[in-house]
Amino acid sequence: MKSEGDPGDISPLNRSLLTLELLDGLPNSGNGLHLSIIEPHNPQPLLLDEESEYLFGPAAQEELKRGADGRGRVEEPVYGFGVNQGRGIVDLWFYPFNYGKPVGPFGILGNHVGDWEHVRMRTINGTPVSADFTTHTGGRFSAGTFRWEDIERFDGRPVAYAAAGSHGIWPDPGDHVGKVFKLVDITDDDGPIWDTKGHVVPAVYWDGPISRRKRNHEGKLSWLNFRGFWGNRGETDCWWHRVVGYCQIVDAPWGPNRYFGVPPDCIIGPLTTDVSTYNFHFAPPAISWAEEHGITLVQVEQICTRPKRGDDDDDDDDNDHNDLEVWSIKGLTDFKGFKRHTVTVDPCKGVRSAVRAYKISLCLPNGKCLSTSRERRVCTYEEGKKGYKFGGAVTLDDVDDWRWNF
Repeated sequence: MKSEGDPGDISPLNRSLLTLELLDGLPNSGNGLHLSIIEPHNPQPLLLDEESEYLFGPAAQEELKRGADGRGRVEEPVYGFGVNQGRGIVDLWFYPFNYGKPVGPFGILGNHVGDWEHVRMRTINGTPVSADFTTHTGGRFSAGTFRWEDIERFDGRPVAYAAAGSHGIWPDPGDHVGKVFKLVDITDDDGPIWDTKGHVVPAVYWDGPISRRKRNHEGKLSWLNFRGFWGNRGETDCWWHRVVGYCQIVDAPWGPNRYFGVPPDCIIGPLTTDVSTYNFHFAPPAISWAEEHGITLVQVEQICTRPKRGDDDDDDDDNDHNDLEVWSIKGLTDFKGFKRHTVTVDPCKGVRSAVRAYKISLCLPNGKCLSTSRERRVCTYEEGKKGYKFGGAVTLDDVDDWRWNF
């Protein structure tokens, strides 16, 4: 094991630091450092060295336990982070290696040592309402937010499928194709089962929803303070790096020392027939900024969308964003600090019109808005039915406090 700082700055680690209790004893808690290995770690397409076999994880080891059905049983711990919003749980899985994707003549791209993947589950007053299935850093190549009613469950707990090699987390088995590079995450229902019941290491992320001071972990959990990367530094010297942005080996990921207070991929709410109602709160930094700048009004902007009218207007499969008409409907309420804010706005009117997102602005008494948030995507559904359905009005209870860079 060695640590890598700036490119070319490599030094062996004092092995006395490589314990759970002392890992954060590295300078600046390891910020900017890569925990690197010296064993071969670039399968093209296989790792043939015996000293690298541990990178395949417990599921590839001969001593793996098996159930009566012949499938393996993984019993390694997962790490559950509770994030108290004042009104979800993040489960993290660690894998020793991420196997990349075959990309024609370039070989296997995206290999990296160390891999952290997660599912986020949201609860309100102890009742689960949704889960976010993410791949790697999230974004467009992720399944996104699912209502609890739409999730496969076992013994009352959500079931997730980890993709072969990459470990991207998906809600169902099958081939999941990316929209940009057409890379495929493959999942099935034949691999080892990782039942996390009784194997969750709990951790609290911050000390409470008001102050939101990040916890400094001690003792056996002090390794959670490590701020570096969980594996080797990526390569940048391949000739195609300028074209696609990465080589066969890419940077290892951050560990659990990251921000968990993010909203879900989309905020879910039931459809209504008359007006849209948005209920939300502000985070303490937003409230302080608003009070310092004389904010008295809060504006909600409901983002609406519908297909542009054209010769092929009856084509329901036309989902190109360039063929969508987008507009907004605004509503105002008084700024109430820590209290809940409620704003009603008119529905998105017109054939095939739908609510797409909403955003918030902080405004002066004269109506001038000084700061506007990013959009939060909205997913609507019809009560009593599974799945999502587009519609022109929604009732939204957003439990994730609003904060942004002002």
